[in-house]
Parts: sequence; structure tokens; C-alpha cells
Amino acid sequence: MLMEWIIDIDGEDFVFENEWDTVIPVSFEDIDGLLRVSVFPSVEKEVRDHFALHEADPFSDKALSHLWETLAPFMQKWGYADDKFRDRWGYILQISPKTPLKFSPFSDTRVLVSEDEDINQTTFDIEMSIEDGLLGYGTEREGEIVSLAMTHTPPDESIVVEVGVETIPSARCQGLAKSNLSALCHALQSMGKTIEYRCQRYNEGSKKTAEGVGMTVVGKYYHYVGRKCEHGL
Repeated sequence: MLMEWIIDIDGEDFVFENEWDTVIPVSFEDIDGLLRVSVFPSVEKEVRDHFALHEADPFSDKALSHLWETLAPFMQKWGYADDKFRDRWGYILQISPKTPLKFSPFSDTRVLVSEDEDINQTTFDIEMSIEDGLLGYGTEREGEIVSLAMTHTPPDESIVVEVGVETIPSARCQGLAKSNLSALCHALQSMGKTIEYRCQRYNEGSKKTAEGVGMTVVGKYYHYVGRKCEHGL
């Protein structure tokens, strides 16, 4: 397996200088056979040694258990405890600009504007997102935005654009997330973008939403997460 190492000096400095509540000393992803590892300088040697032992399958339970044991002394020294979602790994799905979409948006799916924040029921900040240059599509029902799909960064910043979706609980299982995602993908494909979607491994509904519009799994990702001990779960 090919490997690329990113030594996250800025990330480590930011966390410790600002006494950040959450720390991610190592994360990695495997896309089409390229394993990209981002690691804090303080634990670079230990993590390199770890991957030398588990390069064949770094996402296996055995490999992750060993990683937790390797990082535990550092987490304790830094004052961080394991987060209850420490095992934060999932799937990476993509669709290219020329791949036909499998789902057509509903007629009431529309592009989002800043003023939609006044009727927004999701946890996304629509107004700030639009002001930051992000692109989103949503569904309004009974005067409220109950479901949306949004880019994570401005579309013009890169060829591969990551997107995310959210639907409030009372509006789920109606195809709204798939409709919004399909509309967003269509807009991004018209710009020549490859669209990327990430979901945690236990969230089968999220994965099926992405697959439902035509996305396919191209890899996996993992983040080791810790929180300040007083917040540790």
C-alpha cells in the first residue's frame, strides 16, 4: 500500500496553545489504495512504528486497539481522555462529473439563500454558510427548512468538493436528503466537480442516501478523538 505522511505541526500547536477541548493526534484515510496519514509531531515515531506493524489492514479492530494502547500514555500526559466516539471511522463515497445521477430532485427542492436561516430547523448555519461561499439545496415544508445538503467548502476552491446532508427527525424517511443531495450533485457536476461524501460506518441510512444518488465507495477514513478529561466520556 502506498503511504503519504502529513506532519500536522499547525494542528498540534493550535490545540495546545489554545487548550482546545478536543484533540485528534492522528487521522488517516485510504482512497483507491493510497493511505494518507496526518499525525502530530509529538507522536510521529510511535504512529510510524504502529503502521509498520499494521499496514496490511490499518482499519481492523486489532490495529485500532493497538493504536489506542500506543497513544494512551500521550493522551493521559496531555490531559485528554478517550471520547465515547473515539472509534470514528467510516466510508468515503464519490461521484465524478460525468457519472449519471440515479435520482431526480423533488419539485420543491431549491437552492438555499441567506434568508432561509430565519426558517431553518437543521443544525447547519445557512446564513453563515452562504456568506462563506458554500452552496446548498434544501426542502421547505410548512414554512420551515427541514432538510438540506451543503458543501463543506466553497465549490471554486478545489476539484473535489465534500458535501454533507441533514434532515430533522420528523422529516426523515421521505427521500428529502436524497433529493437535496441529488440537486447539489447536479449543480456541482455542471461545474466539473467530483463530489465526495463521508459517513460513519454505523450510519447505514446515510450511506444508502449517497449510494441512492449514484455515489460509490472509494475508501475509508479514521479519526482518533480525545477530549479534556473533565469532558471525557
